[in-house]
Amino acid sequence: MKHMYKLLLTGILLIVPAFVTAQAEAESAEKPTAAVLDFQGLGITNMEAVALTQRLAGELVNTGALIIVERNQIKEILEEQGFQQSGCTTAECAVEIGALLGVQKMISGSFGKVGETYTIEAKMFSVATGQTERAVNKTYKGEVDGLITQVELVAWELVGLDPPDDLKERAGISVEKPKVAKKGGKRLLFWTGVLAAAGGGAYYYLMTQQGEKQLSDLQLPPEPPARPKLMTGGGR
Repeated sequence: MKHMYKLLLTGILLIVPAFVTAQAEAESAEKPTAAVLDFQGLGITNMEAVALTQRLAGELVNTGALIIVERNQIKEILEEQGFQQSGCTTAECAVEIGALLGVQKMISGSFGKVGETYTIEAKMFSVATGQTERAVNKTYKGEVDGLITQVELVAWELVGLDPPDDLKERAGISVEKPKVAKKGGKRLLFWTGVLAAAGGGAYYYLMTQQGEKQLSDLQLPPEPPARPKLMTGGGR
């Protein structure tokens, strides 16, 4: 009995990771590829614009919605094609670069500063159609640290996903706190599911084996007693 349970549990522990890995690969295959062009810097230095662009690209990766081409790869491919991305500010130019890179989406925009106010303009284009799929504009007034948080928010809005709670809190967005689960609740729920699956298989196996055993243990009914012979001819 113990040996059977060990085999069932081992089978589940082997199947579950394989299923999760296959699901992750399938999801990755469905993600569109995208590249982020260096945003223009208006009222800020080129180095600041590049740094903010890289932060945006990094947060786009964190969303898990896109496969982002690294900046070094973009630069290398464009140099091989004799193409300069500096000064590429139109949708047509972004789409042309996207075709060279072989990606499905292109993201471009600008960071600006007027006085103490920062502006962020970002757009995501479809390389196939050349159409703008989503545009995000933000205005921020405050310290540079807060500007980075706004850039991270833009990344989530560009892909149409809700930002994580910790990012919302840093941006000053109110977050509804979920009810605190009892300690060990999630772990208990996980193992309950595993044991339920194992128990179901074990129950089916046991019922099958028990049914077969019961059938084999059934005894045939005894033969009926022989009928007594009737005496004839007046004998006693």
